[in-house]
Amino acid sequence: MAERARDVAAAVRRGARWFNLGRYMRAQEIWEVAWRDAGSEDRGFLEALVQLAAGLHLRTRRAATRGAVHLLSQAIVLLDDHRDGRHDVDVQRLVTDLETYVEWIRGLDRPHRMTDGRRLPRVTIGR
Repeated sequence: MAERARDVAAAVRRGARWFNLGRYMRAQEIWEVAWRDAGSEDRGFLEALVQLAAGLHLRTRRAATRGAVHLLSQAIVLLDDHRDGRHDVDVQRLVTDLETYVEWIRGLDRPHRMTDGRRLPRVTIGR
């Protein structure tokens, strides 16, 4: 069990690095593999990270605002159960940044790389 938790923590960190570089599909792939093998205590958290990465991929690469808002909103709901943090992720900060970002993109017609880039949430490891 402890080995599985270490594997999940390593996958979370590895995915976060790709995510913070804007490589959302790569992060999603890493987190999805970890989700498939994770125990029940980590599945909801990893599902939220998968939805987060998929939502930002839709927003930044496909200009799909409605789909992005849906996935990001689902991620917020799942992350809410982990606001105290999970695998050293500052979940509280992530949820706050996500909520702000979702509200902001709801008011726009289409994405713009420069303005979106300054507002994109990041996954912060450690506090």
